[in-house]
Amino acid sequence: MALTTLWDVAYFLASGLLYVVSRIIPPLSGVLSNGDLVWGLSALVFGAILLAASMINTIMLIWFERKMLGRFMDRRGAMHVGYAGLLQNFADGLKLFRKNTFKPRDADGLGFYAGPTAYMVTSLLMFGVLPVSTGWSDGSLPLSMLLALVIFSFAPLFIFISAWSSNNKYSLIGGMRSAAQMIAYEVPILLAVVAVVVISGSFDLNTIVSEQRNYWYWGPLFLAMIVFATGMLAEMERIPFDLPEAEAELVEGWNTEYGGMLFAYFMLADYVRALAGSILVVLLFLGGWTLPAYFPAALTSLPLAGIVVLMVKTYLVFGVFVWIRAALPRVRTDQLLRIGWMRMIPLSLASIVFAVFFVLVKCIPVLGCVPSMGG
Repeated sequence: MALTTLWDVAYFLASGLLYVVSRIIPPLSGVLSNGDLVWGLSALVFGAILLAASMINTIMLIWFERKMLGRFMDRRGAMHVGYAGLLQNFADGLKLFRKNTFKPRDADGLGFYAGPTAYMVTSLLMFGVLPVSTGWSDGSLPLSMLLALVIFSFAPLFIFISAWSSNNKYSLIGGMRSAAQMIAYEVPILLAVVAVVVISGSFDLNTIVSEQRNYWYWGPLFLAMIVFATGMLAEMERIPFDLPEAEAELVEGWNTEYGGMLFAYFMLADYVRALAGSILVVLLFLGGWTLPAYFPAALTSLPLAGIVVLMVKTYLVFGVFVWIRAALPRVRTDQLLRIGWMRMIPLSLASIVFAVFFVLVKCIPVLGCVPSMGG
């Protein structure tokens, strides 16, 4: 069989594993050849590959950011553990794994432990929804974009639960600031996504990417892309919108009382969300796993080539986020909320007006007329 998608790889591995077991235990050959069993094991293998790939890419993003920030600050960044510091993050993770986690005496036990766990799990759920190539999974979700944004919006709830259950005023203030920030920027994010829906005519991320084969949406929806990327920076709690942590002001913000692996959950989940947010920017505005027509067809037809293309774009988008972190200072809380409510929302509404105009006239300035625009 041709291994052109990750699902094909998972199905091939599951079939091969069941075949080997049936050869070792012949009486089970009839049971192990059942099609439903093969499909179910393929789904488990697919999930395992997805989890491993997302975690490895998340760890690589941390290394990538450390090296980029080092260059911006005229230093080398991580370099001592492993080649070019590639194993530094694993060493840091091992250190946190060995540390004890202490719960404050008067903290709420259920919320204290469930908050970071739910924050991490819901962040990882994003990768079960986001497509990264044609035929990524066995089927497609008609409302995959809405589902991805809904999962992304769970974060304020779990952050506030973690902060409140810590029985610490610094944590509570940080949790309240985080919830206010995320809610303020979820509105313009959703409005910016409406502009994409108007142009593509679909809530399915696979369809949105396929509609960008002739032109990527960053051109006609440049304003929506800026609003969406800015909102994602706020949702990721990255500079200049890292007020919820504010180490110098709130002693690490809403996770003041967390240490060991629970602290690692928060830090890792932040980068998991950064990876998911970067992928969303690529899917909605930068053509996803597609390439311009002038690229050789043989290059895009290679096995799993779409995944490689999308990940290259994702790392480039994240590189811009790191560049912004190195270049801009942190804003104040009042500035952050003013930008979200008084600047981003009007700009996102303007992007919807532009999208409707482009659909009505069927033309894009500079690029010319595109008859298929608007689905």
